[in-house]
Amino acid sequence: MTKLTAGFVILVLVISGLTFFFTYGASSGKILESTEQELLALASITAADLNGNEIAKLQPGMESEVLYLMNVEQLAAMAKADGDIVKIYTLRKDGEKLVYVVDSGYNSGKRNFRIGAAESAPTDAMVQAFSSRQVETEFIERPWGTVLAAYAPIRNATGQVIGIVGVDMDASVVQSRMSFVGQTIYLILILGIICAGLIIAVFSRTMIRDIHILIDSANRISRGDTDVSISIKRNDEIGELASSFKRMVTSLKILMHEDYKQE
Repeated sequence: MTKLTAGFVILVLVISGLTFFFTYGASSGKILESTEQELLALASITAADLNGNEIAKLQPGMESEVLYLMNVEQLAAMAKADGDIVKIYTLRKDGEKLVYVVDSGYNSGKRNFRIGAAESAPTDAMVQAFSSRQVETEFIERPWGTVLAAYAPIRNATGQVIGIVGVDMDASVVQSRMSFVGQTIYLILILGIICAGLIIAVFSRTMIRDIHILIDSANRISRGDTDVSISIKRNDEIGELASSFKRMVTSLKILMHEDYKQE
């Protein structure tokens, strides 16, 4: 019984492990994809709300002017509306470089760049965002932490792209979403394994008990004892074997009775 139960449990564990591995992988991919779409949507909305003509007018040294502060307030409000967003900022081209213009952290004391500060390591997604909205395919390092970022082009009144807006989400938020799904799947599998183990234990115990009854009956019959009662009622192979035993005992009784009459 122990070996049979252990075999079933090992089989369930193997199947559960494979299920967890593939399910978690697929779920994590979907969560990352969903988060990327969320960031792209926010970047697009922010870019559409910004006044491209005003952004184009901002030059180094204008950090204290109303035009700059109004745009800072707008970005800060967008970032505050979604607690998972670390920072929203705008960039534009300056020759071969990408430079920052407006930073949502200015009023909160978390400003990292002034107008005209160059991005030290522009990514392919940043460059391509001047043509269409883009999202980073993996987490990237920023001065404010590890983030997942998306970008969208900013256009002026004539439809010309004058820069891009970047939206950064804290990587821990994405990872916590993945962890939550993983923990949920893990909990479900654990409960499933426990239930399966209990069912297997009950099934194994019942099956082994009936097999022991058949073994005991066979031993008694081998010693010539035909006064055997087999009370096994099952609709499976063991039940068929028990029925065969009953027929065999009945046949032996008939043969023994006929031999006795002949004597």
